[in-house]
Formats: sequence, structure tokens, C-alpha cells
Amino acid sequence: MSFLYVYERSAKIGVQENCVVVESKKENLKRILPIEGVENVIIFGDASLSSNCVKQFMERDINLTWLSSRGKFYGRLESTRNVNIYRQRKQFACGEDDEFCLALAKRIILAKVKNQITILRRYRRNRPEKSVQKIIDAMAKLLPIMERVHNKDELMGHEGMAARYYYQGLAELVEPDFAFSGRNRQPPRDPFNSLLSFAYTLLMYDLYTAAVNRGLNPYASFLHSIRRGHPALCSDLMEEWRAILADSLALYVTSKGIIKRENFEKPNEEGGVYLDGIGSKAFIAEYEKKVRGRSNYLAYVDYSVSFRRAMEMQCQRLAKAIEEGDPSIYQPVVIR
Repeated sequence: MSFLYVYERSAKIGVQENCVVVESKKENLKRILPIEGVENVIIFGDASLSSNCVKQFMERDINLTWLSSRGKFYGRLESTRNVNIYRQRKQFACGEDDEFCLALAKRIILAKVKNQITILRRYRRNRPEKSVQKIIDAMAKLLPIMERVHNKDELMGHEGMAARYYYQGLAELVEPDFAFSGRNRQPPRDPFNSLLSFAYTLLMYDLYTAAVNRGLNPYASFLHSIRRGHPALCSDLMEEWRAILADSLALYVTSKGIIKRENFEKPNEEGGVYLDGIGSKAFIAEYEKKVRGRSNYLAYVDYSVSFRRAMEMQCQRLAKAIEEGDPSIYQPVVIR
């Protein structure tokens, strides 16, 4: 099964003879894919769909996500086939249980920081003239402190400190052409932050789909604060994957010259910096290669799975922890 990304200008999407057809007269392009192999469709920009296409997607349980050309979320179209109200009622109850939330949040945040440390260790080999050991040591000292916290506010305070250290480390390791001074967003104000934001958007809606397919409510979280219109559970689930799939991808495409400075549009009126069409296509292609890559990082199985499959299995693992009211069942991914 595959994700179909539609980024062609004024594209029209339809279903003909058991195939999904994407056409764009502006770009003189036509893509045809067997519908049986499509699991999700993600639209960037102003594509349109036929009513028959919408019906076919609903009947076949193909989710559709609309984003702006710069990754702003507009909404989703999905069937109700996977809605599990009984599981969601338990999810809401666990979300009101401070003990459950803290225990789960600790596991997720500790895994996140450990993964960040591993990424810094891996990529410092590419920049031997730079030293991030002091940053790694400072982050490592925070791990036992986070294990002993008594509430989420304390945990997130230490996580914020670890994040500041981490982005200082990333700033040392990125290629000189992509130098940045730290994380910024909404809008991203430099090319490397733009890549991070784009990767986080792609990851967010991968996890959104995985959560919905497992009968979870993507807006009911345990770690992040809930707010109107924000899929906070997906923000929870993203934490262990950010460094593994998004940060490492941004480092990879810039170090290998896959994405270059000229692939970015000039800052807009708000000061935001974004990939152009060519850069977006190249970055999405590399993201797909990344999430389809296989690993043995899941602690509870003895075989390799793709990262996308691992995200699905982690959502199922979370569902089991919710069903049994036991946060220790959830085992976040920790890379080596």
C-alpha cells in the first residue's frame, strides 16, 4: 500500500477503470495508479476531485488529507469504518488520569531525548571538526532527572531544556549553506527550519492516519495540551519519531546535496521560507524512502518492519495500553 502525494498545480483527481488518475493541464502531466495500491491521498494546494472519486475513496477506506502548498492543514476526508467509540471512551478516561498520563509521558520523552542524542552522535562523524560532546553530555544528565519528576510540568520543563541543547547541536552539524541558529516556526525563517517543519507535517499526518486506523481519537492526548482543531495525540506520538525520521532526513538531504539553497523560494511577506515545487517533490520522495525503510527497533517483535508499519504497530500498542489501563505496555522506539 502507498501514499499518493498530489502537488501539481490545479490538478484534477478521478477514478477510471479501477485506477486513480491525476491530471494537470498546467503542468502537462497525467499520473495513473491502480486504486488497490493506494492507502492515503495527500493534497498540497488546489486540486479538485470528482464526486465518483470521493465515493470510491470512502468505499475503499482511502483517507484524503488537504494541506496548503506550504503544509497548512485544511482538513481530512475519511470513512467511519475505523471509529471505535468504546476504545475512545477509555482513551478519554485515561487522559483524565494524571498517573497514567505522567507515566506514559515519561516513557515518550525519555525515548525522544535518547533518540536526539543518538542522532547527534551519528552525524558528528560527518563534521569531525565540530564538537557536540558537551551538548550530548548535558542532555544525558537530564535523563535521570526526568525519570524522577512528579508532574508533567516538571517533565516538559526539562524536555524544553534538552530541546535547546539539541538544536544547538544540530546547528553545529548542518552544512554551512544551511546554517541556522535554532528552531523557529510559524513561519519557518530559514531553509533548514523549513525542512524540519515540512518533515514534521508529513510525519504528523502519517501518524494521524495510523491513529485513526487503530480506532484512536487523534485529538485526545496524554502529554500535550488539547486545543481546538489540533490533533494533540499525534503530537504525543510524534515525539519518539522526530529525530529518527524528520531531523535525520533534513540532515541527510542537505549533506548529500539532494536539497540545495536554490530549492527555496524567497521569504514571503511574513518572513517565511519554503521549498519550491521541485524541492518539495524531491523532499517528499526522500521522506517516502525513509518511512519505507526497514528496521528492528521495535522492542516487542523479533523481525524487521518498515518505519511506517512500525508507526502503525506503535498505535496498536498504545491502544492496548489504553484498553488495559497500563502505560507500561507502551514501549517507545529507541534507536541505537
